[in-house]
Amino acid sequence: MHPEPPPVPKLEARLAPVMFAASFLYLLTVAGLVHRAYEPEVTDLELEIMTGMLSALWPIFAGEAILSFFRRSRNAGAVRVLARVLFVLALPPVRLAWVHPRTDRIWLPRLGWRAPSRELLRLLDRLFGGPMLLFAFLILPALGVEYVQFDLIHSEPWLASALHLSIAAIWVAFAVEFIVKCSAAPSSLVYLKERWLDLAIVILPTLEFILTRWVDAAPLARLFKLGRALSPQQLGAMGKAYRLRGLMMKGWHAFLLLEGVARILGTPPEKRLRKIENQIANLEEELRELRTQALALRKTMIVFPQKPAGGDAGGP
Repeated sequence: MHPEPPPVPKLEARLAPVMFAASFLYLLTVAGLVHRAYEPEVTDLELEIMTGMLSALWPIFAGEAILSFFRRSRNAGAVRVLARVLFVLALPPVRLAWVHPRTDRIWLPRLGWRAPSRELLRLLDRLFGGPMLLFAFLILPALGVEYVQFDLIHSEPWLASALHLSIAAIWVAFAVEFIVKCSAAPSSLVYLKERWLDLAIVILPTLEFILTRWVDAAPLARLFKLGRALSPQQLGAMGKAYRLRGLMMKGWHAFLLLEGVARILGTPPEKRLRKIENQIANLEEELRELRTQALALRKTMIVFPQKPAGGDAGGP
């Protein structure tokens, strides 16, 4: 049996659900900003609310991360914990399910504090299976409407808003699943290597937003907005950046569609892995039964030891 983990301090126990909610709210705001910032129907008030929300939430993550560093457990290495803290400061949504430095466990709603393990990862696979399959079904009509009804979307603001909301919700679902499972895996690096497609689905829209933001913030873009003359080289550089942005979004849509179809049909590697794991579980059960039988036989041999062959035969 595994030893009982130490109790969670009251401060960490109280902060866990609050920080989970704050992380989820931050992720929702990022989704809105990434998928709405450069749409023609977005308003300045909407952008100010989203950017203000991110600015207000970030100090909360910074304060809690620094506090966690100083309250880390004795077994947690300072360098490793510092890397976690810096990662949260750079990307606050990863706080959604980080391995807390004080407990070396993650907190999840209804599951409580759990240590990263294969068992937890399998449990999360079952819990996320149904909802993520639903989102996979939503991918197909959402992308179909975006490409087939392109003119209608731009002429109907409500339809464009509904489409962007749907795609943002799908992105949030994939991001939550990826962040939680990556933290729950015994090795996050191995999980990242195995689930690179999920990583691309989460990262590409953010990179597209950052690229566009960088181009718009550049002096060349401001000059262009003011209507001043630009050299052909400058226009070419900006054109390449925007073409790269469009290419990244097409790649993201392709990855998203591929992942959605794979979840609907079921990926062969996942099926093979599930079959192998079931075979391993059956073999382990048989091995336990054989060990039990062997132990029983040993006890019988101790109580009733075997007589040596021919020991009493042929006396004088």
